[in-house]
Amino acid sequence: MTPASRRAELAARAATVAAVPGSGDHDRPAELPVDEPRVPRTRPVRVTVELSPMEHKQLRRWCAETSADLDLPVVAGAEVFRVLLSLMREHPEVAEQVRAELARTGGSRRRH
Repeated sequence: MTPASRRAELAARAATVAAVPGSGDHDRPAELPVDEPRVPRTRPVRVTVELSPMEHKQLRRWCAETSADLDLPVVAGAEVFRVLLSLMREHPEVAEQVRAELARTGGSRRRH
């Protein structure tokens, strides 16, 4: 696909989304202020993390070892990330270690 055809495809998708009722502020009733707080999200949000093959292998190995150590049928990688988020929230020293690593790596170890 050429860059021009890709741009045209994206523009067509954007036009389709813009035409869907309820997809923009133009459908907001005039009496509601723009600053009105939104209802908090209650449904889970899917997050995708790209790992290098080696990082993925390390995560799988760690999960397998941990499931054996804890006598669990499986330890999912996603659950490991949830636990890490909880630890960062509950333990400021863990959050600070993560911040220090982000500062050391420039905020991203991905290749741009």
